[in-house]
Amino acid sequence: MTGFHGRIAVYEVMPMHKKLRALILDGASSAELKKTAIDSGMKTLRQSALTKVREGMTTLSEVARVTMPN
Repeated sequence: MTGFHGRIAVYEVMPMHKKLRALILDGASSAELKKTAIDSGMKTLRQSALTKVREGMTTLSEVARVTMPN
């Protein structure tokens, strides 16, 4: 009687827009692409997961487990 029932998706979506497209075509680094996407309103995987913690859908320890680098 521990753990979670069912699954909850945690995802990161990077909507494409003109500035990102131009950066990709210019060979920008992944760090530069991520910064530009975040500045344009993208939520990171961790931000998405933390929203689910605030909504009571998961726990902080579970977020740390699935979003921390190995």
